[in-house]
Amino acid sequence: MGLSDVLARAAVTRCHVFLAEALDGEGPRMAVERELARRGWVEALSPVDADIFCVCGDVPDGQAEALDRLWDQLPGPRARVNVERPDDAGPRLDGCVAELLDTAAQRRHETDRMVQPDDAGMDHGDGGDMDHGQMDHGGMDHGGMDHSGMDHGGMDMPMPGGIPLAGEGTDRDGLNLDVLKVPLGPYLPYWPAGLVLHCELQGDVVFGSTIDFPFGTPESGPASGPDERASLVHHLDLAERLLRLAGAAASGTRTRRIRDAALDGAALDQCRSKVQAEQARVRKDWLLRRTLRGVGHIPSGSGLPALEETDVWARLLGMFDAAAGSTAGTPPAGDLANKLPDLVRGQELAIVRLIVASFDLTPAARNAGVPG
Repeated sequence: MGLSDVLARAAVTRCHVFLAEALDGEGPRMAVERELARRGWVEALSPVDADIFCVCGDVPDGQAEALDRLWDQLPGPRARVNVERPDDAGPRLDGCVAELLDTAAQRRHETDRMVQPDDAGMDHGDGGDMDHGQMDHGGMDHGGMDHSGMDHGGMDMPMPGGIPLAGEGTDRDGLNLDVLKVPLGPYLPYWPAGLVLHCELQGDVVFGSTIDFPFGTPESGPASGPDERASLVHHLDLAERLLRLAGAAASGTRTRRIRDAALDGAALDQCRSKVQAEQARVRKDWLLRRTLRGVGHIPSGSGLPALEETDVWARLLGMFDAAAGSTAGTPPAGDLANKLPDLVRGQELAIVRLIVASFDLTPAARNAGVPG
């Protein structure tokens, strides 16, 4: 056994996995997350930090190119897998381990990648062999979307990696500043599957946005259905992702454990008791409360009566209430999404992520992977 084989075996004991949730991918994603926790593996927050690219759910027509762009950002050695059903998570990840341990095949793949032309097929002149597909904009991954068809202030020229140059626009003080058009989604970590928020940025502030749903128009999630277990799992999943975005990793981990226990068939009364205990801990977290209170406030007359006079903090607590069965859920996701451009206008990108995560923007009602 050579040195490369020894290093490969050591590396696969703690693989980094980037998850891309596609259509009907909530159940498969949660199953993969449980497998990662069981194995002691790590969820990568960007493709460039990943060994494995895991697509959860069915890939809609027209989305293959976006996923391929993300796949291209993974450094070698690497492996790619699709998990369409929760039961497939373990075997498919085992297959990735075998693929990563095949060092000869990995070397061949890397050689093939080095001789491939860049994705834009452009002559970069003095840029030589630079790979512009891995540019980092504010530390955030933008879903591998192709922006070359967007209007960039009259500029009709393709840019490396599909990233546009900034145009010009007037800010709220009347100054003429650069405006960069950047889409968020649909494959960001802790982001609603199938949502793309096309933002116009001045610095890191959103001054305008539009929404798009490449997977189809969202509907109400499992909260609207009669399955109490599915509702508990779904709302804990929402709360866990919001907690992690807000930096409350310990609370997010505990919330995920309750969610996973419910997925494993634990008694609902026991799960609800743990939900109430965790909500009590969250209420006492003064730093989290200070971070989220007042963010994404929805005023009266907004057209969302169930959410008027709420902010991200109140909606987080509402997720725990819904998981415990004390509330009926949230308004239809389509109504929420139509309000997003107004809610995020004038907000920094980090705040936009929190606002989006505070809503239930599930693409469709589904109970995949939830035991009866």
